[in-house]
Amino acid sequence: MNIVNFSGGKDSTAMLLRLIETGVKIDKIVFADTGFEFKELYDYIKKIEDYIKRPITILHPETTFEEWFSGGWTKGKLEGEPRGFPQVLTPCYWTRESKVKPLEKMQKEATEVYVGIAYDEQHRMMKEAGKIRYPLIDWKWTEQDCIDYLNKKGLFNPLYVNFNRLGCWMCPKQGINSLYVLWKLYPDKWKELLEWEKRNQDLTGRDLTLQGPLIEMGKRFESGDIPKDKVKYDCWDGCESVKKAYRESQKGLNSFKCE
Repeated sequence: MNIVNFSGGKDSTAMLLRLIETGVKIDKIVFADTGFEFKELYDYIKKIEDYIKRPITILHPETTFEEWFSGGWTKGKLEGEPRGFPQVLTPCYWTRESKVKPLEKMQKEATEVYVGIAYDEQHRMMKEAGKIRYPLIDWKWTEQDCIDYLNKKGLFNPLYVNFNRLGCWMCPKQGINSLYVLWKLYPDKWKELLEWEKRNQDLTGRDLTLQGPLIEMGKRFESGDIPKDKVKYDCWDGCESVKKAYRESQKGLNSFKCE
């Protein structure tokens, strides 16, 4: 069985569409859902399903984030201590539980697994690939090549208007620019993240990021302290669907480029 790992990001989407175009046999397309994805990503997955006229299988973790957050470490130097939120400087337990494990379980049935890593990110390849295939690297497609390819098809993911990387909206490893976008455009999720940080502080004494408490970060944003980082991907002039859906909600955001 041939499986395509699909995240909804530019690389895996471009890979999937090109594999279909070139007639590669695909038995199953799988998306591992963390439970903390933006609504726009779920909408985009449906859009891709409609475009390819094939279903995308949604995988879910066998446990909940709350169980991991509230539980204690079971081994190592921190054994017995409360786990709390994933830490910035260590591997994310929720990535492992919600993405890696469900995908690995599915891949046990596979003969080949297609993974979307761009040519300019070869350092992310597994040293022992086994059944893993990296078509974008074989084709020498860079990240920008993937964006250009999707733009030509009118399938630019609107989240890339303001994010360079897609992932959980609550990720403690995201940069200051992503946090600013969350504060600016997704106030409900920002409020929820503040609540998670308060719980984490009470449980472990830690903030969620290394940049200080989120509540103080929000005050800086409110006072006009806007990150200087810019997003690096553009939808083309003809991407009217992106413009229409996002112009009003993102008006005034300094990194909003598609106007």
